[in-house]
Amino acid sequence: MYVIGLTGGVGSGKTVAAGRLADIADAELLIADDLGHLVMEKGKRGYQEIVGTFGSNILDGQGEIDRRKLSELVFGDSEQLEKLNRIIHPAVKSYLKDYIDKRRAQEGILVLETAIMFETGCDELCDEVWYVYVPPEIRIERLAAGRGYPEEKSQAIMERQLEEDEFRKRCRHELWNGGSMQELEEGIKKLLKR
Repeated sequence: MYVIGLTGGVGSGKTVAAGRLADIADAELLIADDLGHLVMEKGKRGYQEIVGTFGSNILDGQGEIDRRKLSELVFGDSEQLEKLNRIIHPAVKSYLKDYIDKRRAQEGILVLETAIMFETGCDELCDEVWYVYVPPEIRIERLAAGRGYPEEKSQAIMERQLEEDEFRKRCRHELWNGGSMQELEEGIKKLLKR
């Protein structure tokens, strides 16, 4: 199994690009954000640590973590958010490592999409990493249209992420995603031939 990681800044269309790459390459797709919820389920690695750290008041009536209650507790409090990230990120990376290790001998491609590829060390699980690039002004427009973010919020998020030069330095390929779906698909096909 050959693992291609996709990363990029907020609003770059990483998830769309990863989905198109998976379709074109007939590959399996893993979205790391989705796995964050998985590792918080009762009986999973992150569950006990989260409940131990934040208390049982974050649980719902069935004893599962209520993500709404947890988010109210951590968002807006950088110290609490950092505590949560120190639990979730290693749990997700461990899950991904186990998942990939079990499939390494298989044929095919696995696409792994995450915004924080390098910050979490998930790049170590990939054979190559692609940077999904979109100019900041287009990203700001997309975030306003798609998520309702004001420009200030988008700018603040972008400032906390890796800079373009750092992405370029650490990724093997750059995938342009500032145009049409057809242009994105053509870019994917070109990179797959390399």
